[in-house]
Amino acid sequence: MYALGFTLRHIATMRTAAYPLMLVVGFMASIASAFLGCGTESEGITSPPGQVIRQVAVVDDNENEVRWASGFGFRYGGEVLWLAHDGDTTWWVHSGSIAPVNRCTVLPESKHIALATWSTTHVPFVRASGALDQWTASGYLDRVDAGSDAGRVSLGGDAGLDEEMLLASGADVLTSYPFGDPMMGVEERTGIPVMALAEYAETHPLGRAEFIKVFGWLTGRLEEAKSAFEEVETAYVQARDAGLKAARTEGRPVVFAGSSQGGKWTAPGPDGLVAKLLEDAGGAYAFGEGRTISLGLKIVGSNFEVETEQCALIAADCDAFGKVVFAPEGWRVSDAVAEAPWFDFQDRMAFHCNTAEVDYFGEAIMEPHEMLADLVHLFHPSCGARDFVYFQPTLP
Repeated sequence: MYALGFTLRHIATMRTAAYPLMLVVGFMASIASAFLGCGTESEGITSPPGQVIRQVAVVDDNENEVRWASGFGFRYGGEVLWLAHDGDTTWWVHSGSIAPVNRCTVLPESKHIALATWSTTHVPFVRASGALDQWTASGYLDRVDAGSDAGRVSLGGDAGLDEEMLLASGADVLTSYPFGDPMMGVEERTGIPVMALAEYAETHPLGRAEFIKVFGWLTGRLEEAKSAFEEVETAYVQARDAGLKAARTEGRPVVFAGSSQGGKWTAPGPDGLVAKLLEDAGGAYAFGEGRTISLGLKIVGSNFEVETEQCALIAADCDAFGKVVFAPEGWRVSDAVAEAPWFDFQDRMAFHCNTAEVDYFGEAIMEPHEMLADLVHLFHPSCGARDFVYFQPTLP
């Protein structure tokens, strides 16, 4: 079963499948070292696509195009893209750019670039930026929305990347993820640069969605990507404001959100995406910092491991129970009771997201405003009626 978030294994898969969930929470490490050792500026970039060149980086602090994400940014008015994760920073530029950069990988001109994706969680970004015509190949293609996979080359799946198919696809760059370094040596063997993106490590829902700008930059559709993101951002902020306003007058329901596997429960940390969604919706996360410290919960990675007795203690003070599930036959209160017999569902709210019915690990990446609006209306019915998209009430 799932918690309200992404697992490491779901970085590569976005379709509905029953995997254990572990919320990935990451923070961008400092990138100051990338700007050290400056010398004379170059006269421009003429190196072949894919070649790493070493030139001078100049910081343009007034050119920040990114408002929520911490794992990427732009320099020189959008000429240069940087990506950062766990202390590593990479720099990217398109051929023909005149921007002086430090150790930058050069890609073909954006309007001519052919894009391959390994992680299917990147597909919503491609679609939302309007770049499907430049998307040539994907990993786990059988788990991609059927309306998007026509004519794309399959790069493999659980058995690993098929490098021959990657070469046959004509891709100029392959987007992947840094966790576990699944693409080690691919660039050296194929000559195709691998761009590792850590959108899953963003701790704010809008930070994750903002990675659409990376794909807009890659494919020459940065303005379109910005426009698409601004629509999402506006809708999210409106939903957040409604939730916070309701919380000021009605109070915040305390929400238990966790995942179970083999009788063991885990819960995302208090600083991650799940906690932010619940907070912005006018709720209160049951695994807030004060409570978890007082109970001495065991921390594994960025998640809490919760014993049954501890679950019962925390549940006693909760007003709501939420869970992400994979339930092709549907999910009802009786199913929740069987999973969490220590939670008293009598006169308490229960809600869920059924990944057998909605694309929580795919389209939801670009629809955090819909997830938030669902939660706002669940926690505060006074906000009016809603046709729920991802989270919905769990019926008796």
